[in-house]
Amino acid sequence: MLSIDRTSPLPLHHQLKQRLLENIESGAWKPDDLIPSEQELQDQFGLSRTTVRQALSDLVHEGLLVRERGRGTFVTPPKMTHSPDAHKGLTEFMLEQGITPGWRVLEKGFVTADKETAVNLNLPPGSRVYRLHRLRLAEDKPIGIHTAFLPEAVAGQINEVALLEGGSLHYISHIPQMMTSRASRIIEAVPAVEPGASLLQVAPGSPILQITRVVRSSSGEPLEYLQACYRGDRFKYQIGD
Repeated sequence: MLSIDRTSPLPLHHQLKQRLLENIESGAWKPDDLIPSEQELQDQFGLSRTTVRQALSDLVHEGLLVRERGRGTFVTPPKMTHSPDAHKGLTEFMLEQGITPGWRVLEKGFVTADKETAVNLNLPPGSRVYRLHRLRLAEDKPIGIHTAFLPEAVAGQINEVALLEGGSLHYISHIPQMMTSRASRIIEAVPAVEPGASLLQVAPGSPILQITRVVRSSSGEPLEYLQACYRGDRFKYQIGD
């Protein structure tokens, strides 16, 4: 890495940030690499702890580095992109990038629908619905949490094998109504809270992308209501070209 120019008008933390960024962009530091510790950067550049922490915090905020408690600071992999307008889903994107996708089922079974779920599935309050709670994985690491709710009629047609493979709707993609189905989505940026933060292996307060989705048949019949959240440092949503 280049040295710090103490005669430059640029703040020291900004210069250090640029030096670290050069290592990331040049490929000297690859995705998932552990970078030097704060103390090592202090010693190497002759900077204060405050200056080093500010440079690292800037890169963490921009999603280029991630801190893991007890382990250190790592280079983040490129963000995965999903576009509702694209013909390819997130699973296909991961496969094209050489990333192994996967799922882990956390819970599944029938529950009593709360008001929000009942409204989104066009069911009477207190109706019985099927709840499917899954962790979405990339290289066996969590990137998202999916909690889906289905009417009883749809739940009876779930492909159990497909719960662990393919896209988020693969487990009901064989149902005839799905052939002409449409989905509506609401996307929000929110801070991570427990227990989701622990499942995603991020600190509480970290940025996450929250997505709610309702899938309906061509006749307007709700087939699935989804509440999902994704790590902000690993995922981005693209609207349009």
